[in-house]
Amino acid sequence: MNKLFLTAALAVSLFGGKTLLPESTVAVVNGIAISVDERDKEVGKLLPKAYFHSTVNDEKLKKLQEQALESLIEKTLLYSYALSQNINITESEIDEVMTNLAAGYGSKDALEDAIKRLGFTKATFRDAVKKDEILKKLYKKEIEVEISDRELKEYYNKNMYKFKEPEKIKVRLIHVRNNPEDPEGREKAKKRVDEAFQELQEGADFADVAAKYSTAMSRIKGGDMGYLHRGRLQKAVEDVAFSMDINTTSEIIEQDIGYFVVKVEDKLVSNQLPFEKVKEGLAKDLKEKEESRRKSELLERLTQNSVIVK
Repeated sequence: MNKLFLTAALAVSLFGGKTLLPESTVAVVNGIAISVDERDKEVGKLLPKAYFHSTVNDEKLKKLQEQALESLIEKTLLYSYALSQNINITESEIDEVMTNLAAGYGSKDALEDAIKRLGFTKATFRDAVKKDEILKKLYKKEIEVEISDRELKEYYNKNMYKFKEPEKIKVRLIHVRNNPEDPEGREKAKKRVDEAFQELQEGADFADVAAKYSTAMSRIKGGDMGYLHRGRLQKAVEDVAFSMDINTTSEIIEQDIGYFVVKVEDKLVSNQLPFEKVKEGLAKDLKEKEESRRKSELLERLTQNSVIVK
């Protein structure tokens, strides 16, 4: 039986008031069954993004399975809605997609090998392509938006404060950490930073001293932290650094986590970014936000009017 026409009554049984699903089914959405196999294929899509090749323990796998199932439920809701809106795709359109995929893989045989590796048959893969293409049409029809130049300019003018580059300083840093587990940790850290500071006063290059004495990762770059805006350093260290002149070095700054010495190499004043410089990024950001809002509203409406059993 085609699962598109599988009724919830056939897919779901009740025992002692508890909802039970057949072993091969993990959810039913408006009578459409979502199988374990479908969920596991979706997990396969998520794994490379989430954990690459690291070991996935049972807890992480369970979370990925839940995430995959929610994604499939959303797709099923949207797919059913698309069909109800008479959004469909012809066999010739599917053929065209398959031809393009084969070209991308280098040949038809290479595509067929990839389909097998993914755990599909030719028929189930073609069905998956059909669903994806129908969802793309739905997205284009009801979710996708284009933000006009007028709307972008209007948003920019109303929110100019969001497009200001903050004041920045180019910093080199010596950070000698205090080991709280060592009873003599602070004393050792102070001795180390004193030695570093003595070498600086004797004219040693700051980068060389940072590489030798700093215990922070930035030591491998001679303490170079690049350009920083406020909020990137310890506040006490930051306050000192932003008050310094270019090409000057601070005194030793003591904090609970250790000792710091800062060198300021350059300063950039706060600057209003012009519209043309932010236009492309702003268009992308506003488009993504509006499309996300539209999709969420549509899914919320569909969920309220659906029967979903997990």
